[in-house]
Amino acid sequence: MLAELALQALTPATSLARRFGLLREGVALWSRGLRQRKAWEPHHARCRAIIAEVAVTLSQRRKVVVLGSGPARDIPLDMLCASFDEVVLADIVHLPLLRLKLWRQAKVELISRDLTGTMAWLAGEAKERQDPLADLVADAKVDLVISANLLSQLAWPVADWLEDNPTRAAALPGNLPARCIAWHLDDLARFKGHVCLISDVEMVERDRSGAIHDRLDLMYGVELPKEDESWLWPVAPFGEAERDREYVHKVCVWRRYAGSSSAF
Repeated sequence: MLAELALQALTPATSLARRFGLLREGVALWSRGLRQRKAWEPHHARCRAIIAEVAVTLSQRRKVVVLGSGPARDIPLDMLCASFDEVVLADIVHLPLLRLKLWRQAKVELISRDLTGTMAWLAGEAKERQDPLADLVADAKVDLVISANLLSQLAWPVADWLEDNPTRAAALPGNLPARCIAWHLDDLARFKGHVCLISDVEMVERDRSGAIHDRLDLMYGVELPKEDESWLWPVAPFGEAERDREYVHKVCVWRRYAGSSSAF
């Protein structure tokens, strides 16, 4: 707990990132990743391998953009730095531990970005959703875009905020959590370079006998094309959230994501 508090105090973050709880969640993700290193490593290793496999197939490797880089445990950073002229890591928060790891990597750029594009709008600081990726989409040097375990993370901060602010929520369009997912899919489809999408799409809660007690659609009803491959990720093994419950996510991969018809 003390380490988490210290990390929160040391991490640069915008007022919106703090207001929407994303600084706190970024630190909590780092902490859970340490506790569950053994349980999470197969998932992280598979993500790293897929990204590396996609990268080596490209005829040009000028700039790679990673959306939702987080602690970057699921990203083959050394391989990307060795293969590309420029590496851009985009997320709402970049922890000091990652900054320290990369301080000698001159080709890496960290950009802080609200990838939902909605936070200023929700907070009443903008009249509509802001385009979070306009500058990157316009960059002709971007040869690879990776949406890394981000898609499912775009909806929950918005859903939580709407629940906590019902008066403001009543003045906004409906289904905003689902819209955030659909908007990100549209954002990805705008890139001219190769797009690799990795996301958890479903959560299952089960007990020690294997009985399922709950099943949650992390995509909020937004349909996706058939994935190339999938696996299970034990996000919260027994004892992490509850003694006799585990929470397992289904992770899907689209090695070349080309768009979806599910946008609003």
